[in-house]
Amino acid sequence: MAAVDPSGKQGVTVVALRSYKLVARLLAPVVIKRNRQSQRSESLGSASGSVVRGALAAEYLRQHGEPDEMFRMLFLDPSCCRFGPLDPGPMVLPATAAACKRHGARHGFVDLLWLRMLQHLVGPGYRPEAVGRWQSCRAADCAADLKRYDGFAVTNGRGLEPANASMFVSMHVGIDRLTGTAAQGVLYTLEAIAPNTPLVATVRATEEAANGLRTLLTAADGVIYLGHHRTRGYGRVQLTLQDMPQPDEAAEQERWLTWSARFIEFAREWGPRLTGGPAPELSEEQDFFFALGFPNGAILVDEVLRYTLDPGYAIDWLPPLPRPQELFPFDRRPTRGLGNGGTLVCVAAVTEHELLRGWHAAQGLPKQDESMVARGAVYAYRYRGDRAGRTELLQRLAALTASAVGLRRSEGFGEVSVSDEFHQRYV
Repeated sequence: MAAVDPSGKQGVTVVALRSYKLVARLLAPVVIKRNRQSQRSESLGSASGSVVRGALAAEYLRQHGEPDEMFRMLFLDPSCCRFGPLDPGPMVLPATAAACKRHGARHGFVDLLWLRMLQHLVGPGYRPEAVGRWQSCRAADCAADLKRYDGFAVTNGRGLEPANASMFVSMHVGIDRLTGTAAQGVLYTLEAIAPNTPLVATVRATEEAANGLRTLLTAADGVIYLGHHRTRGYGRVQLTLQDMPQPDEAAEQERWLTWSARFIEFAREWGPRLTGGPAPELSEEQDFFFALGFPNGAILVDEVLRYTLDPGYAIDWLPPLPRPQELFPFDRRPTRGLGNGGTLVCVAAVTEHELLRGWHAAQGLPKQDESMVARGAVYAYRYRGDRAGRTELLQRLAALTASAVGLRRSEGFGEVSVSDEFHQRYV
């Protein structure tokens, strides 16, 4: 299946990859260092796509001795295979998610994206007392403040519940390299993901690449080693590649249209409550709202290769993020034309930079530190124009979800989700 290039460049086609689930069973504790060097080795609760890809590449070279065409297809070509991070839950909570400050997600989730979008649409004159619904916990007999909630989630019979890794800390003594005995004054702790913690990743690959990955795992009985301190017995993991239901493009586009229509209804109801005046002038015939989420983060650079938070540099049909002096009035924000007279404008963005570090095992050297768009970042946009332009936009969004943006895409960075249902469900 081919789609148009999501960046907007002409004459380029993008092959839509199939999605597969990579399930990990931890046979030993796994250490994914938060920093390269520290007295207390703190571990992350998930393994990045870089770690997964590197561990599988090392196993491939152990089996085959040197890179070949299949190696390049699996590990070097993002148009054939992309490895997502191994997380304790299949869903990364967006940066707009909030929960009770006192009891956490046990009192349920709240999402702030639609409120932020409406605040930008109505301008700075809204009444602070009108947003109390998004400031305090909604559980009965609890008036604690809401605060941002980071992490992962899994679906159960009642909705979403948090899914975070089980961690434990062990203490180790340093060994003197000359005497082979305990080194004087070298005592350190090591944090790790506990064995039997379920981890899952999404791999996007062509059928040929998926078959090659299955062959690789079969030859290794599914067992690979990833993370740090592998010589101490850490990092033994069994991987299984499973098929996943493939999304229906028409159904997805219909869901995006419904998401936009529900937001317009929300804006009409809550706009007057926030301002005490009329609702913002919105039309389901002319206005289409959508949100772009980056569940795995993204490495974006501008035209002179500086790190940026603006997806408009990677997707040239998106408008740039407005500067602070362009926020209000709303019609001063920069726009980008699309279709026959249609315009796109950024409504809101909840994003930040995150430092990305890594280790190049083949070279035995640290990778260059990079500033990435943090996992869970969300950008909201409004299209105003005719139906033809909206149809073109839906096609571009479909191509964007099939592809990825930015650098190091084979390591899972730059994956895009459109109009996540979380924003509508927990408003």
